Amino acid sequence: MIMMKKNKIALISAAALMTVAPLAVLTNTTNEVQAATTKAVMHTALAYDKDGNSTGVKYNAYQYVTVESNPVKIDGSLYYKVSGKDQYIKATNIDGVTRKITHNTYIYRTSTGRTSYNNRWKLYKGETITTYGGSYKFKNGKHYFRIGGPNKQYIKSYNLGPVISVNTNNNTSSSSSQTTKSEETTVTVTDKRAALFVEVPDKDAVQPSGKYAKQGDKFTVDRLEQGTRADTGRDGDDDNELAIYHIKGTDYWIYNFNVKAAKDIPVQNYYHTKKSLIQFIKPTDIYDANGNKIDFKGDQVRKQGGRYKVNKLLYIWVPSENKAELFYHLVGKSVYSNQGEVQFADGYVKASDVRFDPNSTSLTPSNTAAEAEAAAKKK
Repeated sequence: MIMMKKNKIALISAAALMTVAPLAVLTNTTNEVQAATTKAVMHTALAYDKDGNSTGVKYNAYQYVTVESNPVKIDGSLYYKVSGKDQYIKATNIDGVTRKITHNTYIYRTSTGRTSYNNRWKLYKGETITTYGGSYKFKNGKHYFRIGGPNKQYIKSYNLGPVISVNTNNNTSSSSSQTTKSEETTVTVTDKRAALFVEVPDKDAVQPSGKYAKQGDKFTVDRLEQGTRADTGRDGDDDNELAIYHIKGTDYWIYNFNVKAAKDIPVQNYYHTKKSLIQFIKPTDIYDANGNKIDFKGDQVRKQGGRYKVNKLLYIWVPSENKAELFYHLVGKSVYSNQGEVQFADGYVKASDVRFDPNSTSLTPSNTAAEAEAAAKKK
C-alpha cells in the first residue's frame, strides 16, 4: 500500500534524488524556536517594528504570510511577528474580531450589490460574526466591515455591535493555516530516508529542499494538509490518501507516506490559486465583446465539471436585452457543448450564468454598467 502511495507523487524524480546533496538529517529544534504558522492577511495591513513604528511595508488582503504562532502586545494591541523579520502585523487584520449582529442584515459586495456568505444571503440579529480590520467607506458614504474573502463580502457597520472578543489563534476564515496545540502530533520517519520539502516562493506548490530525514527521526508537526500546494487531495490525488505534514518551527514539510503519526490531527484543505476560475453549472451562452451571442448552430455550452480560467470581469451592453450585464472574459478559445468542442475567437459569459470558484483569485469589474452603456451608444 505504501508503494502505491509513493507512485502517485511526481514531485520527486529518481534523477532529482541522485543530484541533490547527500543525506542530511534535519535537527528537530521545535523546543528552541517558536513555532511558525502561515496565515492569510484578511485586511490590507501595514507592518510595524517592535516599538510600534510603521516600517512602510504593506501586506495586501488575501496575501499569505508566515508568522510566529504566539502574538505579542505592542502599545496594548496584539500583533503577529513576521517570521525572520522585524515586522509586526495587527492580529485583527489576520484573525479578526467577533461582533454581535444587532439588526438583520444582508451581505454586500458593493454598495448596491448583494452577495452570499457561507451560502446565506441574510444574517440575523443575535448572531455573531467575525470582521477583519477597520471599516471601509463605500461610494454611498456608508461604512462596511469585511467578513470574508477573497470574494467581496461586507456588512454595514451600523448593523454590528462592539467587539466581543479578539480571535487570536482562532481564525474562522479559510486561511491556509490554523495552528493550535490540539492540532499537533509527533511523527516518526518509517523509510530509510525521506525527502523534506519547502514551499515554492509565490506559487501554490512545494519542491524538494535537498535535505532528508532518516528512519527513526521524530518531529513535532502542527499541520496536515491536502490540496494544490502539495499536489494532494482533491486536485492531485484520486483517492485522497496523500497529505503532507508541516514540521513545527521550520520551513520544512514531509509527506504522510514517509512517517507514522502518534495520533490523528485534522486535515486542512489548501486550494488557493493565483488563477481566476469559473465553472459552467448549467447550459450557457457565449457572447462576443459587443454583447451578441456567438452562434453555435443552436447549441449552448453544456454543464461540465471542469474549471475554466478567466482574466477579466466587466460590464457589456447587451443589445437584445437593452441593458448592461456583468461578464467574465474566457482565457481559453474553446469549451464543450452537447455536440462536442466548440471554438471561438474571443468569448465572454454572463457572471450570473456561471459559478465563480471562491478559492481562486477574485476579480473586480473594470468598468460600470453606465460606462458600458455609454460606450455602446458611441458606436
